[in-house]
This record gives sequence, structure tokens and C-alpha cells, in this order.
Amino acid sequence: MAWELYYTSAPRGLRPGSRGFCTVARTQGMPLQLIDRLESLSGYHQAGTYGTSSGFLAPVLLAHWRIAIAGRTRSVLSRVALVGSDYSGRLNKLAYHLVLEPGEQSPAGPAWMLTQPGIMQTAWEGEPRLLPPRRLSVPVAPGTLSDGSLDAASGNRHARALADGFGMDASKSAAVIYAAGDDPLPLVAEALALLEPKKRWQVTFSTCFSELSAGSTCNWRCVLAGTPAAAEAARHATSGVVIDLTSG
Repeated sequence: MAWELYYTSAPRGLRPGSRGFCTVARTQGMPLQLIDRLESLSGYHQAGTYGTSSGFLAPVLLAHWRIAIAGRTRSVLSRVALVGSDYSGRLNKLAYHLVLEPGEQSPAGPAWMLTQPGIMQTAWEGEPRLLPPRRLSVPVAPGTLSDGSLDAASGNRHARALADGFGMDASKSAAVIYAAGDDPLPLVAEALALLEPKKRWQVTFSTCFSELSAGSTCNWRCVLAGTPAAAEAARHATSGVVIDLTSG
């Protein structure tokens, strides 16, 4: 069964004496080392660095991580998003992490699974508390894994570049630069669909990458154009794959 962790700003956290940004709920029995790692993946560093003519725009961070704990690698699906103001009036965020067993991983891959209703949690309320292990029903993937929202020619070309880069050297990273208001997740899902099913869960990615936490990897780093993270991701694209979706 799956493990969960919620991280947000609250007047009282789950750990004695904690307040502000902290864990407010997690699965009972979760190892302390895993808790610490999930908390380190709860950052949202690009908030407030850009905007649009219609006002502030902040993307939702969706990610797949692989975490090694006690000699065992676990897959983690993460969602981090701004959620208005906290109890003190400051800008707040909610990070939700879902740790999966192999049998809970859809063959369609992590990007497709992140889009399925009921998988990722988007809100938190109530008092800090421990949660029972979550019984997760893995959704059945349709025949196609792309929603067709990308231009066919450019989408296929970019997806192929990501998939080929990972196939040549899975240890190296690629950068995807996109404009505010765009969603890079369909491109990630399309690229994963080009890989063999057993390899899809080996790819780590973030749709709003800023920096790596200790002990983490991120193969496909999707970043907002014009941010410091975009320049850094392009500079550190060790696979040589840099896709700029703003260049047409």
C-alpha cells in the first residue's frame, strides 16, 4: 500500500514543537529518513519571480523522484502548488508526496499517472494527524498516452529527443524551457510513451525544476523561460538535450 505525506504552513505540525512550514500529516510507520527526504522535496523556489499581464501566475510542480532508503529505491510522485495565504497571512504552498510500491505503478508511466483523477491530493484541512496506509487502485491506461495537445510535428520531435537522450545515458539530464501558462507534462508523458514500459519509471522529472535536494536526481528538468533556473538547467544539461518550447 502507498505512503503519503502532506507538507504546508500551519500553526502546529505533526512533530512536537513544529510550526510554520512542516509536515501536517503522514502515513503511520513511515521511516524517519524517508520523512526527511520528502520534506526536502517540498520546496517551491520560483514563486514570485514572474507574472503575466493578467496577474500573478504560478505553475503546479509535478514530479517523479526515485529515493533510495535503506538499500531500497522507491518511486515518489509529488505535487507542490501555491494555495493562498497561511494562518499568518504569508503566501502558502501545499506539497503532497505519494510513495508507491512497484505493483502500484501504472505501466503507462509516472507522468500519465500524475494526471489521473484521485491520485494526487490538492488540499489539506483539519488537525495534524497520522494516516493509515493508502489503498491505491491503479488506473488503466488507454491505448494512447498523449492527449494530443502538442503540435504533432514539434511534439514528436521533442519527445523523441528526450527519450533518445535517456536511452543513450540514463544518468544525464535534459532541459525543457517553456513559457508561463504552458504545461510541459504532456510532452513528458509523450516522451515516456516512447520508452519501454519497464524504463518509464526509471525516468525522474520535474515540471517546475529549481534545484536538486541532497541525494536526488532529475533527468528531465522543465523550467520557466526567463528564470535563473532556466539558465542553470540549460547549462547543466549533461545529455546535450536542451528543448526551448518558446523558440517556435
